[in-house]
Amino acid sequence: MIQRFRNILFLLIFSSLALFGQETLPPYHWANDVIDYLKVAGHLPGVDVNQRPLERDAIARELLKIGWQQQLSAKDRSIIRLLYREFSPEIAQLARLGDWRELFNTAMGILKLPLEIPDRSTAIKPGFFGELYLQDSRDTKTQTEYDAHATVMGNLNQSFTFYSNLRVFSDAPSTYIGKEYRNLYGYMEQGYLQYRQDWLSIKVGRDWLQSGPGRDAQLLFSANSRPFDMYYLKFGKSVLQFSFWGMQLDRQRIIDDRSYIANRYLNGHSLRLNLRNRIYIGISEVALYGGENRSWEMGFVNPLSFYYLYNLNQEVGGTNANVLYTIDWDLYVFPQMNIYGEFLIDDYQVDNAVPGDLEPAELGLLLGFQWANPAGFSGSKLHLAYTQVRNRTYNVAAPPFGKYLHRNEEIGHYLGNNFWQLALELDYWLKPELQLTGFTRFTKQGEGSVAGVFNEDFLNFTPEEGYDEPFPFGIVERDWQSGVRVFYKPHHLAYLRFDLTYSDISNFQHFEGQATSDMQLRVAAGWEWEKLWR
Repeated sequence: MIQRFRNILFLLIFSSLALFGQETLPPYHWANDVIDYLKVAGHLPGVDVNQRPLERDAIARELLKIGWQQQLSAKDRSIIRLLYREFSPEIAQLARLGDWRELFNTAMGILKLPLEIPDRSTAIKPGFFGELYLQDSRDTKTQTEYDAHATVMGNLNQSFTFYSNLRVFSDAPSTYIGKEYRNLYGYMEQGYLQYRQDWLSIKVGRDWLQSGPGRDAQLLFSANSRPFDMYYLKFGKSVLQFSFWGMQLDRQRIIDDRSYIANRYLNGHSLRLNLRNRIYIGISEVALYGGENRSWEMGFVNPLSFYYLYNLNQEVGGTNANVLYTIDWDLYVFPQMNIYGEFLIDDYQVDNAVPGDLEPAELGLLLGFQWANPAGFSGSKLHLAYTQVRNRTYNVAAPPFGKYLHRNEEIGHYLGNNFWQLALELDYWLKPELQLTGFTRFTKQGEGSVAGVFNEDFLNFTPEEGYDEPFPFGIVERDWQSGVRVFYKPHHLAYLRFDLTYSDISNFQHFEGQATSDMQLRVAAGWEWEKLWR
């Protein structure tokens, strides 16, 4: 039996010769914007943006698959060349395999890139990247800060990868959980082991998880909170995929009738369908639970369990979970256009027998539209998005550790709940290395938060009286922001960012009649270096 187990383990680690460098792309990486544009423009149809963070080797594969015989504008070809340079280690490694070598040679001939095919598959890649930035506004003094990362990636036989990303920075938000030493903060932002075959992916460690097609934010999992300590498994080919995961969230000190430490966990599973890279549909269910001295709940760890039913039929002493659902869609049915959306269900009352049944529905909705090269405006992308998250969504009345938070940050949308927002953005690549962005967004947000008290005003009414409340609820803050962003990458080792935002706010901080405005400036110089050793 032991020998058989060893043989299986040996095969899992050493048999696959199809993959390289399953390093994930951080959500703040500049290449994400370029990939989004090329995806909508139709040049990277196989990139699944609904499951982020994207993996570098998957991006390299889609870059090699680009059909050079199709109509590519000179600007798009130059933008693609910029990505080829960024993902050159992964592209060159793929070229070792016979099926990819011809595509590699064709691309090198067209793009005039001097990439060499390595003679070994095992590799170590240390790296260093970060930003030195200045930020200023009317209300705060000028600050100069830095954010630096040291990374290392190791690859064994094109199937097994380890990756670590140590972050050190000088400015932390007020919600930050962690130590500070002489204005210095730091933690492991990423650190995971991953194994992947053509039909299987297994990841254990710390990384981001984003679910859904939203570009700036998602409703179920966004990049707003810190990366998660988790296990993550995905089965299937590109047409049909099933994934499940378990996360150990931060512990919380609960002060109720007594004080105790609550362990917290989040389990989830998702089923995704991809129809010819034109129609993507996903259904997900998650459960957040925990308690004093609680460990993993096997009914939620079970990937084939229906969390709602398990939660409904809990035995005495069992944990009460915060269960959420989403359905999302990402459509590319019209040339150079993308229609996407995500619908979240936190709680919905069907009965109308007791005051508790009057609790308003806790829902979220995200709708988006993207148009590449609108009206023939080459090298541009128009993006329109509408988002609303109803009052009390992500929040719970009890237990207090069931709020949809990780390390004091929202796991879902970064604005939390009780808001709606309309956003418009236009990206334009003046040159492949020079991106200009103009944006405007209008937000109405009511009182309360995910971390705050769960409002129970509805309990003061009878089912005969009914209960209704405005949305957003409470004194509504109105925030209109407009601005410009500039990203310039003059060299493969460096880039510059410029952000200028004007905000006009009424009912500021939910005080009736209080108005303010602000101009915010952020200028950053970034660097990125990595070296692949074979």
